[in-house]
Amino acid sequence: MRAVGEMTDGMRDYLSRERGRELADLRWHWDEAYEITWDGKFRAKRLDDGGELQADTAAELKELMICDYSERRVPRPRL
Repeated sequence: MRAVGEMTDGMRDYLSRERGRELADLRWHWDEAYEITWDGKFRAKRLDDGGELQADTAAELKELMICDYSERRVPRPRL
């Protein structure tokens, strides 16, 4: 019997896959402007000046990046 609130292996696997999908989505849309990582928190580091943002969820980080980018665009490489 497991304690209330204790995660099962299946729950951990699901959360890990979900976090991977969230990171992949953020990187797909923002990787030319930010280095996006997760270390217990979702983090985005600007590629131009190294400024950092952090959030508890991918959705929160996305909102922070939208605000940050709107205030000060990150120069992107020309094709």
